[in-house]
Amino acid sequence: MPKRFEFSAEFEYPVESVHALLTDEGYWRSRLAPGSGGTVEVLESADHDGSPLVTVTMTETVDPGNFPSLVRKVVRGEMRMQRIDMWRPVDDGRASGRVEGASTGIPVAIAGDYDLSPLGSGALLAVSGTITAKIPVIGGSIEALARQMVGQMVARDREELLRRLTDGG
Repeated sequence: MPKRFEFSAEFEYPVESVHALLTDEGYWRSRLAPGSGGTVEVLESADHDGSPLVTVTMTETVDPGNFPSLVRKVVRGEMRMQRIDMWRPVDDGRASGRVEGASTGIPVAIAGDYDLSPLGSGALLAVSGTITAKIPVIGGSIEALARQMVGQMVARDREELLRRLTDGG
């Protein structure tokens, strides 16, 4: 059964400033770990309803040796993780988006929604969704671990966004 997640991050900067970085190729390229062999692709297109959409696809190779033994036991072959963030433009002071994640080597899928909204003079980024691991017996444990990882991802995103916003982009 998929595990639900909900995380949020607050910013002292307006929605427009946070959104500008979340859709900026330079921001995402700076997020790649050195030596990861990772890639970033940022595409501007139109969503199914014709509205503008920015899609960020980040792929990195991860050393499964850094994961708990439970995960290492089920990893098959190289472990590549892919994260796809899709953002609509700011409209009426807020923006929405989607996040999807998957990996090779272990059948885990993440699907969630972003809501970037005003919070006082700043912004609140909320993300909620589900994690599914299709692994008999230990799938629930893998989902719980993946949920923790999504929380860490949101915290790292917040830290990097704040660093870039404070430094002027």
